[in-house]
Amino acid sequence: MKYHMNFLKPSKSYKLPTAVIVLSITALLIANFTTSPAFAQYQQIGVNGNASSTINLGNTTITSNSTMQSNVSVSNSGGQTQGQSNGNSQGNVQSQTSAQAGYQEQYQSSYAKMSSDSQNSFIVETNNHLYKPGDDVKIEGSIWSGLITELGGANLVTVQVLDNNGNIVNDGKAPVNGDGQYTTDFTLPTNAGNGTYTINAKIEVNANLLSSLTLKTQANLQSSGKFVVASPNVFAIQAEGKDFDVKLASNSEVSNLQFDEQAKTFSFTVSGETGTKGVTDITIPKSLLSGNMNVMIDGQVMSQNDVIETVDTQDETTLEINYHHSTHTIEIVGTKAVPEFPTSIIILTIAILSIFTLSLKNKNLVKI
Repeated sequence: MKYHMNFLKPSKSYKLPTAVIVLSITALLIANFTTSPAFAQYQQIGVNGNASSTINLGNTTITSNSTMQSNVSVSNSGGQTQGQSNGNSQGNVQSQTSAQAGYQEQYQSSYAKMSSDSQNSFIVETNNHLYKPGDDVKIEGSIWSGLITELGGANLVTVQVLDNNGNIVNDGKAPVNGDGQYTTDFTLPTNAGNGTYTINAKIEVNANLLSSLTLKTQANLQSSGKFVVASPNVFAIQAEGKDFDVKLASNSEVSNLQFDEQAKTFSFTVSGETGTKGVTDITIPKSLLSGNMNVMIDGQVMSQNDVIETVDTQDETTLEINYHHSTHTIEIVGTKAVPEFPTSIIILTIAILSIFTLSLKNKNLVKI
């Protein structure tokens, strides 16, 4: 007895589900290759703790402040948003190429320390340029050996920190070691207001010695520095059915927040009063963007002097980015981005298997 495999013409009942599945596959392919990056725009961030920010995503408007999460979808948001995102996508791909060509080994975890000398005899500085409410602030500095000799020694530095309204936030003292260096730290209140904070440092000398010093030397007994306090906003970036929290704090106006999966690029626009300095702190989960990270400003790789990596854990990376205010586009380019294996590909695979299964069911085993 022999059996012959006879492929009969599909019935109408078979044609309909097959057509539906084929159309679904086509739609998935189009969606997979034309999905535009996330696009969000908000008016102001990190300048006023009570100020809200508006996020526009397609035709949807979401209002958030520093204590709320805002959902930004990595999808084709349609309308004007789609056009802007697609336009920026090509630029991001080019930027990624440029960034990888100019790849730098690794961003440092702190800024290079200034050295005191005859021109800068008394220095005060902080580890970071931007802090968030509740952060620990480390203040350090040094005194030029020539000034210490003129004073007959220096043992103590008083350090006072004022907020942007002139209120005293911290009043402390720091001992001076044998190399003329000093350090102290304090914790910002959790309700610390946003703005520029001032550090006033002064070398302590007794009254008798002070009266005998020249006016120039008396002026050198004091030094000041500044740092920014900004409350972070949290944005929930939705990609492949998951939420990825990106935290951003800045003394600039920030807009055009975008994440481009294909270019492995996170970008945003910063602006501020010309002649002032801007600083932005951004925390990105490594499950969203990771690998060899490069920061670019207006298409150019930023100097390592202007970017530090303040946090680098198994789960996230935090970068502090410095620039002179005007209007700039900041891009953070990685080498790995979600998804490594998109959900759309999984669905496509299931659809193909479904067609194969249906075709098997419609085979007739004919006995000859």
